[in-house]
Amino acid sequence: MKNFRETCDFLVIGSGASGAVIAARLSENPDYKVVLLEAGGKNDNLLLNLPGLGFAVANNPKFNWGFESEPTPTMNNRKLTWLQGRVLGGSSSINGMIYTHGHSKEYDFWRQMGCEGWASADVLPYFKKIETNARGETEWHGGAGPVKVRQAEPKLAICDAFLQAAQDEGFPILADMNTDAIEGFGFYDINSGEGVRMSSAKSYLNPLSSRSNLHIYTNAYALKVNIEDGRASAVDYLYDGQIETIHIDGEIIISAGAIKSPHLLLLSGVGPEDELRKHNIPVKVVSPKVGKTLQNHVCYRPQYLCSEPVSASKHLKPWNAVKAGFEYLLNRTGPLAESYAVAGGFFRTDSSLDTPDAQVVLLSALGPTKTGGAEFKIRDLIPKEHGFGLTIYQGSPFSHGSVSLRSADPMAHPRIDSGYFSDPRDMEVLKKAVIRMRNMMQQPAIKKYISREIIPGKDVVGNMALEQEIRQNGATAYHQCGSCAMGGNEDSVLDPELRVRGVSGLRVADASIIPRIPNAALHAPSLMIGEKASAMIKGCN
Repeated sequence: MKNFRETCDFLVIGSGASGAVIAARLSENPDYKVVLLEAGGKNDNLLLNLPGLGFAVANNPKFNWGFESEPTPTMNNRKLTWLQGRVLGGSSSINGMIYTHGHSKEYDFWRQMGCEGWASADVLPYFKKIETNARGETEWHGGAGPVKVRQAEPKLAICDAFLQAAQDEGFPILADMNTDAIEGFGFYDINSGEGVRMSSAKSYLNPLSSRSNLHIYTNAYALKVNIEDGRASAVDYLYDGQIETIHIDGEIIISAGAIKSPHLLLLSGVGPEDELRKHNIPVKVVSPKVGKTLQNHVCYRPQYLCSEPVSASKHLKPWNAVKAGFEYLLNRTGPLAESYAVAGGFFRTDSSLDTPDAQVVLLSALGPTKTGGAEFKIRDLIPKEHGFGLTIYQGSPFSHGSVSLRSADPMAHPRIDSGYFSDPRDMEVLKKAVIRMRNMMQQPAIKKYISREIIPGKDVVGNMALEQEIRQNGATAYHQCGSCAMGGNEDSVLDPELRVRGVSGLRVADASIIPRIPNAALHAPSLMIGEKASAMIKGCN
């Protein structure tokens, strides 16, 4: 019998929205010995499972890689925080639980870019395979998948006012945000079932605790893929303070996310030749685009003070908190079963477009004044006043950034260059989107609750002033992807089967494979990638 710590058929590196799916699906065949390595710990902390406490998770350094970008020239040389989950379930254990596919044409663009088998008709069955939607099986939704999905039910006056303002602004109000509407606002679907966050760990891995051919190692840090004679044959990893090596009879699947997946390829000798030689890493495969096509949603976050207790902050009052606790204990419903990002909309900044190029997310309370770090305290995340925020982002950015080596030390974070606004078209789109949403906040339905615009504030007027404000206070929506993009050309990092070009027995399957970022949160697309990758691997074996 195989010792799983020494050899296996399939090794999956990373347990996020894609990796957990792949490990679960491959291990359905009892003849496959599958090992899953996760650099973070288990996801049994209450904060990771209670949707209403999600605001206290994303910035917590205990569950986060805590990446920071290099100074961004187009954003006043600021270093930007890039959150990514480092825990079983990856970012699916810490995100805002927004469950969106993106418009179907987003995936037809992938096909047009040479990604055969990734058009909308190809990926929809895998989206449906993921979920058990509260609506039941429909044209757009599945009814028997591992992830329970339902529409958010915040029951907050500020959310109703936001949607009424959108309607008064001329936007359609959608009953389902995952249909192919070019524009529309509504309550998001969230991956929450029976009052619990449905992370990839909760949905795909927890039910498999008795599956003897699947071994999951947490706090296991992958250091390098060993490539010999053009084949990926083993992985070195750090576990319990010791460097160990596991040999692979079948395939290695890297699902470490858009920062760590290209980092691991580079450490393993797959990447641009000059970069590898600079850090004295033996060149195994010259692949110039590894890490060079990084994409993300740059965003801007206005904030508003409320004149009445209409935001989610009302749940923090002692009596309301007690009621919320009892409602959750008795029925698994109420504020503790809801996310903080519950409503939003897709819209166009150019009426000639076939798909929306901007998105806004309503945050039902004021955001934190501090984020993660050594001095992280949950109390810093709790708003002191009633208010709400908007996250407005450029949904289809033209700019690309990069992930590159800082050193040959696998424990050192890689260098992240955001590339934000390197293409000036992105600034123009984001400015138009912010202006449109600030105007929408003047609609009577929501204006009656606003006592003051905190950010950007009444003094920020005009195109130039807004651009300066975005450069000073713009941020990231934490939707990093595309750094190991698949494609039909020989110079792409991956082929459309997600195989690393130039190496046999090695694939990448996570958000890093995305050739063009969709105007959506990336949790559902990453799950879809995991499902489709699993099917391809099974078909090849």
